[in-house]
Amino acid sequence: MRYLRQRSRDRVPIKVLLWRDTFVCGTVINLSFLGLAILIVQLGYPDWLAVVVFFVPIPFNIFLWSAVWRAAAQVAGMAAWIARTLGSCTEAVDDCPR
Repeated sequence: MRYLRQRSRDRVPIKVLLWRDTFVCGTVINLSFLGLAILIVQLGYPDWLAVVVFFVPIPFNIFLWSAVWRAAAQVAGMAAWIARTLGSCTEAVDDCPR
């Protein structure tokens, strides 16, 4: 809960949010759920269950994206634009089916 609370209250630096949380944690979580969805299909469970499992991390992705966006508002100039762009691109790529 502390993890979510700190990010929702803008208490985490933009570098930590963008690089560790979005790129590393977000990618690991998305790939894990992708693997689980593939496993569900391979084990013969219904396809709808695999689709649901695949989309489970979407709320977390939106939460991270909004945290990066809010933290970028506290940074001046070009750095804010770069952080917002990277955060948006990362979440879009993490959500694409592989």
